[in-house]
Order: sequence, then structure tokens, then C-alpha cells
Amino acid sequence: MAESVRGTCGQEGCRETRYYIENGLWFCRQGHQQQGQEVVVDDENFGGHGRTARRKKVQAERRSKTYHGSDAFQLFLEAYQLLLWKQCHALVHVKGLPSELEGIVKDLWILRLEKIYEGRDDIYTDDENSTQLFSSQTGVSSELDKEEYQYHKRKLSTSPRVIDSLALCYLGTLLLRLPVSIGYMQEWVAEDEIPFMRPLRFIPSDMKDRLPAIYHIAFDTKNLPVGDQIHRAVADLIMLYHREFSIEFPAINSSLLLFSYVKQLALPIEVYSAVEKLMKSVEFTYTFPKEITRRFHRIYLPEVQLMCLVIVATKLLFPFDNVKRYPWALNDPSIQVIDWEKWAEAQSAFDRRGISQGFLTNGAAMQATEMDAMEMTQQQLDEYMDWYDRLWVADKDAKASNPFAEMFPTTRAAATEMDNQARKTDDEAIVEKLQAVLSSLRVRRVVTEEEASRLMRPVPRPGCDYLRFRYEYQLPDIARNFYDTAAKTIGVSLETLVLAVYQTEGRIQVPKGKARNSK
Repeated sequence: MAESVRGTCGQEGCRETRYYIENGLWFCRQGHQQQGQEVVVDDENFGGHGRTARRKKVQAERRSKTYHGSDAFQLFLEAYQLLLWKQCHALVHVKGLPSELEGIVKDLWILRLEKIYEGRDDIYTDDENSTQLFSSQTGVSSELDKEEYQYHKRKLSTSPRVIDSLALCYLGTLLLRLPVSIGYMQEWVAEDEIPFMRPLRFIPSDMKDRLPAIYHIAFDTKNLPVGDQIHRAVADLIMLYHREFSIEFPAINSSLLLFSYVKQLALPIEVYSAVEKLMKSVEFTYTFPKEITRRFHRIYLPEVQLMCLVIVATKLLFPFDNVKRYPWALNDPSIQVIDWEKWAEAQSAFDRRGISQGFLTNGAAMQATEMDAMEMTQQQLDEYMDWYDRLWVADKDAKASNPFAEMFPTTRAAATEMDNQARKTDDEAIVEKLQAVLSSLRVRRVVTEEEASRLMRPVPRPGCDYLRFRYEYQLPDIARNFYDTAAKTIGVSLETLVLAVYQTEGRIQVPKGKARNSK
């Protein structure tokens, strides 16, 4: 093939200077067609020597950057895999989880890919020109747009969702038996410590430019996971891996998670022992279901099961009402009394720990309203604008290509580093809350059996007049605060936890002589 050396191509930053002729059109060695360059040769004088070829200007065809068909779907999977790697990298290098997590998640993802490629109904597989669309083919493209959209829509319906990437990471921690709660992951997502919100910003521009719009929408997650979404995504994946690959996932690390729940809820350590005793009264396995034959119930979720027992133990030892219940002996764990008003104050201070210090957390910025903005300090407004720029405006690739972008910075890098150093860590805030609650504990007077027999009236004992709540509206204020905090700790809705606790209470066998009232 004859080549010619001339000026720089210049298309899409191409620096090629060598060109060749194909079908009468000039192309550089990188495949860019040269606008206005067409060679036409007279066939009647074929083979003539000394003739000058005539050039005429033609409108160059524009090649679309967007991929189509199977190439577009393959690129979507590669972008999804990049997001999954970034999430694992954040869990290992930011949150301090073991490096083995990346290998386990990779193996799970490979199995998932095998299932995706197993039944490919790809109508574009053999179309070598599927990635090229020319400006003069608008009539043809408009006819194929609908078919193309339906193809990608069908692919997305059987493809992993963005929330499934979090579920895969959680399955890795589950196989490693790490005491990681789904509630932790939900909080890390809210604070943008794990890439999840608008993951399109983590995908390189070269990949984004070639992804069809329908995949852009799939990657443009704008809302935090709510309710039981992550729990249900994990349960669905576990059932898929069990059904397709016969993989058995272990139970959650209930001992360490239980200790973590007690600490985060600022409860006395006696609750831990009480939960261990209650475990013998219920048939909980603390594992995700392998298959569902009927309706899916939230009580099947292992973290919900464990938290239900924590709430039941708390209601038995430290009820939310003001009824005085007298223990039998000094070694009775219910001899202590929690001041629930002090607990509510400590929990409120914990929830507002960033605002009280003059800072604004990412989670608070996500839920901020117009009224909240009116009450923000100057520093909080600056942090809100930094958060907005980072999540909705910032484009690293665009800034890198624009030499003037650094002259007009929109963020406060130095101030942000100083703010992060001044913030209290979550562990420090939890310790402060725990100290505030435990220091306010009171001791209940002991009434022995002998003293009770001399009295002319029955003595209320711990566990009597136990109240059950089936619906949210039945919860008193103190109980609602506690239930709501417990629900946020494990990442479920308040409605889910209230109903699950009610069902758990029905499964516990109550010894004779213990009264239990329903409300």
C-alpha cells in the first residue's frame, strides 16, 4: 500500500503524518479520514502515465464515538468492573479491611460474568461495523434506534445493578467472616467513602463517550439506598450463587456483630449476655436464605434477627416505661436502670456531631433542605459547596485537558485537610456517647423473696408488664428513638424492624408465671 507523508492529521489529537489512499479517500495511519480529499481516476485511460489525478472536495463522514450492540454491552461490563474494583480498593485501603477481599470479590464477579455470557442472545455479535455510524445514515439509524434501545434494555434487565456491586463486596466480607454490618456499608456510602453515588464520575471520559445513553442512566445513581435495598440485593445474590453454582455462604459473625451493636447503641454489657440466652429460645440461623418458596419475609435477614434479640433483651432488662420493677438479688442484671432521656440526649448529640462542631457531613449534605441552608454557618456553606462540586460538578478529565482550570479552583483543598484533622472520628464519638449513657445509670432497690412475702401486695419483677408493638404508631417516643437508631445501625427501615421484633417476640417461649401484655 503506497503511503504519503504530509502534515499532521490533528483529528481527535492524532499526530500521525503518514497517509494512504483507500477507495479513493485519504486516511491517516490511525484510520482518520481526511476531509475534502478524494482521488478520482478516469477508468477509460487506466494505466496512463503522466496524468494528474483530479481532486474534488467532499463532505467528510462523521464517525460516531458511541459503541453499539455487543461492543456497547461489553464496555458497560468493563465500566462496571472498574467501579467494583474501586469499591474494593476503598474498603481495603480506606476502611482497613483485609487485602484478601479483592481476590474473593474478583472470583465472585468471574462467576457472575459466566452466567451473564452463558445465554447471550446477541443480534449484533457478527456485525463488524456496529461501532461505526455515519452522518449520512440518519435514516437508517433512526430505524435502528428503537431496536437498539430494546436490545440494551433487555440486557440491563439481566445485568448486575449498581447496588449489586455493594452486595458483592458484602459477600466478600461474609466469606471472610468479618464483622461488617450492612449498616456500616450504608453509612460509608452516605459519607462517600465508598464509590456509589453517581458512579459515572469515576469512569474515564474515553469510556463514557463510547457508552450509549441508556448505560449512562444506569450508572447515574442519585439516591442513597433506603429501607432494605442492600439486604435484599445480598439475599438475591446469595440465592443466585447457591442455585447456579451451589455455593454455601456462612452465617454472619454474630458474636462480634452483637458486641458492636451493644456498643453503638450505648447499652450496658449485660445486654450481650441476655441476648446469648435468648438465642437458645429461638430457631435463628443468622444466615441468608438459600431459596424462597413463598413470600420473602424481613425476619429472614440475619442482621435483623440479631438486632431483634438485642431489642427484646433491652426491653426485658431496661424497659422504656416508668414502671418500677424490683430485682430479686444484687447480681440480677436488671438492677441497673437506664435514664432514657439521657440516652436520647446522648444519641442526638452523636447524630449531630458534625454540625455541633461546625462541620457538615456528606450524609447531612445529601439530606439538606432549603431551610437547613438558611441555618448553616459560613464554614458549613463552604463544605456544602465543596460536596456539591465533588458530586455533581467536578470532572477530573475535563480539568486535566483544560490548562486554565487550575487557575480558577472551585474547591478548598487546604481547608478540607484541616477540617478533616479537626473532626472527631466515629469511634471517638461512640466512646463519648457510651460514657455519657453509662455514667447516668442508676441502681434499683433489691426486694428479696422474703421481703416480698411480707408485703401485702405483689412486687413488680423484671420482665413483667412486657409491652409489644406491632406498628410504628404504637411506639412511645423513647421506644421510637431506640428502634429508629437500631434500624439505622443495621440499615433497614423502622417499619421492617418493628414488625420483625413483634414476630421474634412471638417465637420466644415465655416461662410460666411471666406475664406479658400486648399493646
